Amino acid sequence: MSTQSLVLRHGKIEQPIFFAVADAIAPQEFLSEGEKKQLAGYQFAAKQQGFLLGRLAAKRALGALLEEPDLRQIEIRSGIYGQPLVRHPRAGGVEVSVSHSHGLAVALAYPAEYPTGIDLETVAAVAAATIIGELEASPPELTWLATGGVDDATACCVLWTAREALGKALRIGLNSPLGILALSGIRAESEGVWAGHYLNFPQCQFRSRVQGGRVLSLALPKEADLRELPRLNPH
Repeated sequence: MSTQSLVLRHGKIEQPIFFAVADAIAPQEFLSEGEKKQLAGYQFAAKQQGFLLGRLAAKRALGALLEEPDLRQIEIRSGIYGQPLVRHPRAGGVEVSVSHSHGLAVALAYPAEYPTGIDLETVAAVAAATIIGELEASPPELTWLATGGVDDATACCVLWTAREALGKALRIGLNSPLGILALSGIRAESEGVWAGHYLNFPQCQFRSRVQGGRVLSLALPKEADLRELPRLNPH
């Protein structure tokens, strides 16, 4: 488990945000009573593990941003689209985005005035041919798939996670035609890092990092500057 402090810049304004990773389940003292009841409702071990890892990562990130050491005091409920809703005396202007994939969970806690979404996928788990069909890929995306020099599985993970991250930032998830969330202007920033914008949401941007066989993507406001992307294993 690790928690990373980052800075989100917008013009002359700097806002702290916190990124957390969880790969092992801690004692369940970090759950609120309501969350314990929610956990008890899951029948399958994989669902329970995903819930626990996601809650732990989210609460670690929120605990750092809210300066709350007792994670039981932070409760996370689910909205109508499954989006996390934070409950805490100081959480009026704070939100969190969560994702998990194959035994690893990530979360980003951030100020509500800068809508942000995060998504994580495992490259090895992607069936590229199937994903390409489901994506309803835009012309810019098809061009990047053909000329970007990235293997199909990794490229599809970038396209998928960047779209899902935007769906989370907009609080609609993937409850809309996937083509609406298409990417444009995809470019390599450095080894294993891509950035770009969205075809139908020009006020938003994405950043993606490939690391350790996984793709981590963030969607955030176009004018926001996050110079340092979070890392899955910062050490």
